[in-house]
Amino acid sequence: MTRYLLIIFIFLFGSKGFAQLDSIQQLKVVNLNTVKLHKHSKGYKVFALSDSVIVKNTESFTTLLRFNTPIYIKEYGAGGTSTASFRGTSAPNTAVVWNGININSINNGQTGFNALTVNLIDKINVRSGGGSIEFGSGAIGGTIHLNDQLQFGKHIENQFVSSVGSYNTYNNLYKFSFGNDAIAVKFGASYNISENDYKWLGTDGLKNENGAYDNLSFTLGFAYKLNKFSKLSLFSSKFAGNREFSGTLPNPSAAKEKYKDYNFRNLITYKYYKDEFTHVVKFAFLTQEYQYFANKNFDSFNFGNSKRYLLKYDLNYKLSSNSSIETFSELESVFGKTDEIEEKNRKQFSQSIIYTHQIQNIGSINAKVRKDFNSNYKIPLVFALGAELAPLKNTFFRLNGSKNYRVPTYNDLYWPALGNSNLIPESSLQGEFGLGYKANKIKLDVGVYYINSKDKIVWTPGGDPERPGVWTPINVAEATNKGVEFTATLNKAINRHIFNFNLNYSYTIAKDKSTNNYLTYVPKHLANGSLGYSYKRFSAFYQHLFTGKIYTTTDNLDNYTVPYYNVGNVGVNYNILKTNNNQLGIGIKVSNVFNKEYQVLPGRPMPNRNFNININYKF
Repeated sequence: MTRYLLIIFIFLFGSKGFAQLDSIQQLKVVNLNTVKLHKHSKGYKVFALSDSVIVKNTESFTTLLRFNTPIYIKEYGAGGTSTASFRGTSAPNTAVVWNGININSINNGQTGFNALTVNLIDKINVRSGGGSIEFGSGAIGGTIHLNDQLQFGKHIENQFVSSVGSYNTYNNLYKFSFGNDAIAVKFGASYNISENDYKWLGTDGLKNENGAYDNLSFTLGFAYKLNKFSKLSLFSSKFAGNREFSGTLPNPSAAKEKYKDYNFRNLITYKYYKDEFTHVVKFAFLTQEYQYFANKNFDSFNFGNSKRYLLKYDLNYKLSSNSSIETFSELESVFGKTDEIEEKNRKQFSQSIIYTHQIQNIGSINAKVRKDFNSNYKIPLVFALGAELAPLKNTFFRLNGSKNYRVPTYNDLYWPALGNSNLIPESSLQGEFGLGYKANKIKLDVGVYYINSKDKIVWTPGGDPERPGVWTPINVAEATNKGVEFTATLNKAINRHIFNFNLNYSYTIAKDKSTNNYLTYVPKHLANGSLGYSYKRFSAFYQHLFTGKIYTTTDNLDNYTVPYYNVGNVGVNYNILKTNNNQLGIGIKVSNVFNKEYQVLPGRPMPNRNFNININYKF
């Protein structure tokens, strides 16, 4: 530990001797993907996870979402596989969008959030509801948007973040940004490692065995202004992860599994804008690969990999000062195989049209349609409508509805001994009505939604009578999801004392209509919130999460539930140094501060009280 802290000290303060610094003052940056997201989300709730929120949750993307959004996160033990359930829908019904490209896995249709590094992402937005058809038709629950930001204008910025935590956990990150009037460059690297061997509360000395993980990430961004009307951009992201699958009660020492995964994402974007027309051409190449070791002590493993090629053309025409029409043409070809399944190819062409109209001094509306042509399935026309009206000062109404459609993933169909080749695509209709209040210091939003799904694809034990006890995917004839979401944000300044408060609450009823039983792994009540205080260079915060009881079997047996739990975190930060060219801060966070015993999934106790110390240096 002493050697580790010495290296940090030398890096932090020795760097002043060789770094020629420009001012680290914030340059004005407009993220076009974020602007377009808000433009195309009339009637839908979109909220940004600000820098002040992210800095409190740098340990993992899973923690960031769990404590700051109305999304239920399933995590197979701390640091393990982590997926989202948005409004009671399944993980593939939540789309993760990177710089305007849907990056959900070809194999399982979802994104593992512990394979994403929080601090390498510049802008994070969460959008509720199923109207994001320009990013695919299957995002019934909502979308999570991850955007890289490139800054033009003369500047050189560096950031180094390092943290040390319980269970031999170390996180390190470096970011670099450079720009002038014509060029913008960014680079980021992150390395995280942990033994993750915490003791299990409520047991006789058991601990989280076989839970170690390490991962390495890189990001690169480059943009060049060809002339005053056009720009060329390049984004690239690489992730290599190695994690063990921790054991479960009552015998954690039996766990021997290990998993390696590699993600490589590349995107080239050309933009031309003049007069009323804007043209954007995107070409993306994405690869994913995994290796699964049933016993980490042996070299044999199962593997799977996929490749995805995507060409996208976006044409926006400004009809008038208050209306526009935009078309998205998308052609993709995906290849996937495993050690037991020969390579399969699925091709798809998609055409979307979005009309946006601004109603002067009152509000705005969106109308969207999308048609997919798939090489394996006949897909119907889908649509989305949204409207936001503000007839009264600071008060607004929002209304939306959409039709969505999702085809089975490769794993759903072909996973050896588990897949179901007889699956058919799922479809849904949904609607939402919301009411909000927005002023300088307070924001409130409450929405009521209803989703009706047919042939919903769910994984369940015993779904196939011929394979008793085996987890298999099935089509549920009809399911309904209905609920309420509420968010509140309050900021108050008294002289130099600044207070802030955030609250998210969701009430969800998700049922299989044929049995009237609750869908598995959907809490009826979910709430999280935070209190923050800052004064000059000092700040402190408290976070709290409540998750209600969940059923783990389709017949809702009371003996197979995960009980409700409460968990809280507390932290403090202090800026040791703050000048135009240098900012140095130190933070301490205590997670599960009340040392509560709880589980997110059955048989997998979560960490007891644990500590994290971090240093954040910008120069």
